[in-house]
Order: sequence, then structure tokens, then C-alpha cells
Amino acid sequence: MPSAKSDFINRIRCLNLSTSSEAVTNKALSETDHNSIARMLRNGLAVVSFAALEDFIKKRSSEAMDEISRASIPFSSLPVKLQNAATYEAISALTYQLSLREKEDKAPYIQQQALKVASTATTDYELSDHTFAHAQANVGHSVIRDILKCFNVEDPWRQMSTISSRTGLTGLPLVESYKNATQRRHRAAHVAATDTPQNDITQFVREAFAIALGFDALISKSIQKYRENDIDHIAGNSKVDSDDVGFRLLKYSDGYWKEYVNESNRAYRREVDINTLKPLAKNRASVSKQLFIEIDQEGLISDWESF
Repeated sequence: MPSAKSDFINRIRCLNLSTSSEAVTNKALSETDHNSIARMLRNGLAVVSFAALEDFIKKRSSEAMDEISRASIPFSSLPVKLQNAATYEAISALTYQLSLREKEDKAPYIQQQALKVASTATTDYELSDHTFAHAQANVGHSVIRDILKCFNVEDPWRQMSTISSRTGLTGLPLVESYKNATQRRHRAAHVAATDTPQNDITQFVREAFAIALGFDALISKSIQKYRENDIDHIAGNSKVDSDDVGFRLLKYSDGYWKEYVNESNRAYRREVDINTLKPLAKNRASVSKQLFIEIDQEGLISDWESF
């Protein structure tokens, strides 16, 4: 099954290709039919692009709950916020998810999810994959904040913005980017006369990558501490922030693929062939417990992995 990350990368890179298509670009004012179609297509892209990011948050959160379930930590030792989210606070999500299912699927669904909630009273528990971001149709900025807070991340949106700035993706406050994308999506979906600017969608490609990367990097770093049985972190005495996220970045420059460590402007290694450098850089990132990022020749993320 494709991971949340691989699905997201494929969708956002497809979005990037779509933004440069003639079909979504306005022509002369006299080309009324073409321009009307282009406007409708841009509105559609505003909706599906935001849905791709929402889907990533949902799926990555579900993956995180599975990883916590396999970390061999007693449920009672997990942070109280995480315990609450995985038990009684999950009921609202399960109720909403029931409303989306056909009648014949309701009983099997709630039986499966109830077993997961009940398993938290045992030593061999399995946390519900619908604990986070499944209680309503859309994922608001506060939902993303609260998910990361449950994983003991300090001031989540600020940390995500800092990671984005450090890695050279965007310098904008990501919470504002997300709020703008939310409003753009709602207007495109509910206001018939909306005309989504093409540049807004193009800019969202980079913003979406930055948000997804930051979210994954922070939640992965927290889970790494759970696996290592970091008592201070599990107890909430030690928070995760952007300083905990080191990275190795692979990008093309002056005829070479170059590997950079953190914010250094000097390449650590370089190769003509990315297939030679990439596995070595990934291994170094893994050994150093860093975030690996690959940037293509157009300056867009083509891969990343949190170690």
C-alpha cells in the first residue's frame, strides 16, 4: 500500500504540472468560452489540491498511531493528551465516520474501532487509525496544531515554519498559508462566481510541500523518541522543536547533484549521477537520524524521508 507521503508527493507534483497547462490559463478577453472553462478548472484545482494536503494529514496521523501502538510503551505511560485522544475523544470521530458509511458497513466499522478503543485497557493495544483528523469533513489549522501537541511538539505551526525556512522551501508563516488555502478551497467549492488566481495555486504547491514536510518531520521525531523510550519526552518534560530536526538536502547545482547538511552553503558531497549520491546521502541521514530531502532540477521536492 502506498504511504501517505508517496501519495501526497505524486498528487502535488501532478498539481504543479496542471498549473502550467494551457487549459487553466486565461487567453484574450474575446476567448470567453476558453476562459470560462479555465476558471472552472482552476477552481477545481483549488479544491483538490487542498484535499490532497488534508488527506496527507489524515493518513500520516493514522500511520503515527500504528507506530505508537508498536512502540512497546504501556498505554498508561503515554501523554495524557494522547490517551484522551485515543479513547473518549475518538468517539466524535467514529460517530462522524459512521455517518459516511452505508448501512451494511456501519456495524463492522464500529465493531472494529470499538475493539481498538477497548484494547487500550490491555498491554497489547492497537490505537484507532481514526483518532485524529477524522471528526469532520475538513481539517482546520487548529486540528493540525492539536495533533502535534499530543505528540509533545512545542508551538507546532511556528516549528513547521522554521523547518520550512531552514530547508529553503518558503519563508512565510505556514499557518497563514494554510488558512489562505482553506478560504480559497471554500470559495472555490461554494461560491459559483469565484475565479481562483493561477498564481495562488502555483504558490500553494510549495506551501503544501512545506506544511507536509514539517508535519511529518516533527511527528516522526516524536515517534523516534517513543521508540527509544525517552522518558522525559514521553512524560512531556522534553518537547520536540525544529532544533531537533537535522537534515540532509540533495539538489542540482552547476552540473552536479550536491548534498548539503543543515543550513551549510558548502556541499558535503557531489556527484554527476543522482543515483550514485542518493543512496549514500540517505544512509548518512539514517545513521545521523536526520531528515532526508531531495529537490529536483525545478526546485520542487521529489522525495523526503524522516529518520
